[in-house]
Amino acid sequence: MGIVSALNGAKIGPLAAASVLALAPSFTGFILLPRLGSRWGALSFICVWLLTAIGLISGTGGAGSPLTAALLIAPATAMALGRPWAPEAGAAAVLGFAVAAFLARIEAGAELGPFAEGLSVVAIALVVGLMALSRDAPSPARTQVMGARIAEVSHELRTPLTHILGFSEMIERQIFGELSARYVEYAGLIRRSGTHLLGLVNDLLDLSRIDAGRYEIEAGDFDVRGVVEEVVRLSIDGAEKKQIQLGMLTPEAPLLVHADARAVKRMLINTVGNAIKFTPEGGRVMVVAEARDGALVLETIDNGPGIPEEDRDKLGEPYERGSGGARAEGTGLGLALVRALATLHRGILSFHDAPGGGALVRVSLPVLKSPSGEA
Repeated sequence: MGIVSALNGAKIGPLAAASVLALAPSFTGFILLPRLGSRWGALSFICVWLLTAIGLISGTGGAGSPLTAALLIAPATAMALGRPWAPEAGAAAVLGFAVAAFLARIEAGAELGPFAEGLSVVAIALVVGLMALSRDAPSPARTQVMGARIAEVSHELRTPLTHILGFSEMIERQIFGELSARYVEYAGLIRRSGTHLLGLVNDLLDLSRIDAGRYEIEAGDFDVRGVVEEVVRLSIDGAEKKQIQLGMLTPEAPLLVHADARAVKRMLINTVGNAIKFTPEGGRVMVVAEARDGALVLETIDNGPGIPEEDRDKLGEPYERGSGGARAEGTGLGLALVRALATLHRGILSFHDAPGGGALVRVSLPVLKSPSGEA
């Protein structure tokens, strides 16, 4: 296209600059290809498209440029990637058009021959292709139906699993008479495997309920220190098997919050369990609960391998386990549930480097009760 424009009298300098600018999204897309499924990757790619389109439009006639069609690529890309902020991308495209028109009035565009018309045809073809991809993506209604079906199946699995756990524990404890050591060992394996599977089913059930908008927060007033103590007590067996030192740090005074106690407990169970899973034998895991900047802050700190910077954007998404996830069992649902439950409390989940090495997983929830008793 650039060669054709040059043969038709376009100035080489401006044409080369426009060609490089037009190629910028392609190079960016190639670099971000492994990250396009994450929010950061998708947003970065769309921002590059918008900036490129603004630059090309302002340099090829402004409001009358045929390349205004390139601005439609931003919302079309958001829709094709299944992102909920396609309307915001459309609004940004409209704002970009106004910016490009303003810039074109400041400096006249260069003579580029048929370059703009040819590139606009490519842009329109790309928009049509992206729109076709977005139609193939599951609609919100279809996603909600799928979530309801998953919830039904998960519920049907949970009931027999509970029975299996109860009966295996009775056999392991030899309630109805003595058994050989091998039978007791097998009963323990059944119980532990069933407990792991039940945890996955519970995470999947709660996530599907949240996605379907059917998870109801049952908020109440309580001292969060009791929840932290209970989670540490429940997690001590798993820590001792790996000779991990498990501790907690809570304030001496009551730490009163107005939240769903069951949800807070689930969040801590998952973050603590994750820390124990990835911390090597002989390591340390610390659970911290405190009031900070008007919010409840729950931190799980370990001295394991830590979380690479490039993994932090995708962790918390369903079925994402990061680059170290293959070393341990699990499906990546635990942190996704933590993020979903935190969001229901208007809070956030974030990942940081722990002091001295390791990972720090932080849940910040605006659920503190004021001294007057108000949340």
